[in-house]
Amino acid sequence: MPTPAPGGPDEGLSFTDREILTTATHPDFRAWLARVRHIGGCQHPVHLVGHTLTVDASTGRLVHSFTSAEQPHGRLTIACGNRRQSRCEPCARLHQGDTYQLVVSGLAGGKGVPDTVRSHPRVFVTFTAPSFGPVHRHTTDEPCRPSRGRRGLVCGHGRPLWCLDRHPPSDPLTGSPLCADCYDYPRAVLWNTHTRDLWQRLHRNLYEALATARGISRTTARNAVRVAYAKVAEYQRRGSVHFHAVMRFDGPTPDTPPPAWATLALLVQTIRIATRRVHLAVPGLDTILRFGAQLDIRPILSGHGGEDDLTERAVASYIAKYVTKPDVAGITVDRPIRDAITISVLPVTEHARTLIRTCWTLGGQPEYKALNLRRWAHQLGYRGHIASKSRAYSTTYTALRAAREQHRRDHNQEDTHDETADAITDKHWTYAGTGHTAGQSMFADAVADDLQAARDAARDARTGGECDEP
Repeated sequence: MPTPAPGGPDEGLSFTDREILTTATHPDFRAWLARVRHIGGCQHPVHLVGHTLTVDASTGRLVHSFTSAEQPHGRLTIACGNRRQSRCEPCARLHQGDTYQLVVSGLAGGKGVPDTVRSHPRVFVTFTAPSFGPVHRHTTDEPCRPSRGRRGLVCGHGRPLWCLDRHPPSDPLTGSPLCADCYDYPRAVLWNTHTRDLWQRLHRNLYEALATARGISRTTARNAVRVAYAKVAEYQRRGSVHFHAVMRFDGPTPDTPPPAWATLALLVQTIRIATRRVHLAVPGLDTILRFGAQLDIRPILSGHGGEDDLTERAVASYIAKYVTKPDVAGITVDRPIRDAITISVLPVTEHARTLIRTCWTLGGQPEYKALNLRRWAHQLGYRGHIASKSRAYSTTYTALRAAREQHRRDHNQEDTHDETADAITDKHWTYAGTGHTAGQSMFADAVADDLQAARDAARDARTGGECDEP
């Protein structure tokens, strides 16, 4: 920022005021503000320079041209699209809405899914991680680890096996081990790393369990019933990943109902059997990785239901919330770690720091090189997608984005050029930076707030303020 000239109009202004004034008086301000509104007030946009030219192949006539030189500040600004709320709240909010639509359409129909899907058996399942050692628990009505039968007992390192404190969620001790030396950090990290492999085995086991329960072959079971799912990964306070999943019985295709014998009770039984059978041997560990003993399965109801019942919209909102908030304060960080020195200054608990260091240490060992643990140390070794679904569950993120872009073009009545069948398009775009200046950030934040207020008002007008939709 240049130093204001003595006696100039911005002399005596604060840095913030000077930034706002510089942004607002730029000749491209109005066009830039319109572009920021178009990308939803993105907080960390990406800037590109280049062109897109469309030429009629038969005549050589230029049909359409679009260049960065025509854009504000001589560059094309696009949204970052980051799903993490800690990185860009407007883009994360948009991704949250897409996830909601993706999940709820697989429960209630819409977006290409028939509404008859509501009659299919479906459940909401929580798959937990196993224990890697006793940890401090979040409790309000009772001690963390009551002393009944434990007072006087200590671990092999001389630390007590009880705790009489009550830990609020914000307490750094919540989720940390009673004895860090007893806690199995390597297995905890490798559990996170292999959860996607365990999930794949679980999905295969579902059809084996279904065949066993019905006394039919696995091929017959797959031809008669398909298990569709959508799931999200969530970090527990102890730093271990567990899954929340919507699971549904379909017929041979999503458009067909499952056979009469594929009941809700059979779906629950199938999931329990398949989960117990999942196991994975990992080099360097003397134990087998399995899902935790706690398995919560609850039916999903159509309509509103009671206070404690799970409805379609409530489940979709729950999953959408965790897609944009995957990072637990003090447990994970939202950027990859580049060197070991950085680990000591990360804003995380000592327990999480030890998990990250374990990732870094194991990542340097030859037997774990293929796992690329150092790349995923910021996620405590977890290298899967935060949210995923089976192919036939519902629509896709790509389809939702395409529909939204088409709606924008139709709503804004943008001038679309005519393209002939033999038109040739030449695209050449290069990266030219990212982010806003300090003054631009303030205007972008205001745009994002205005857009969200408009969305909230429209939603309240539609639903009377009683809706779980994000």
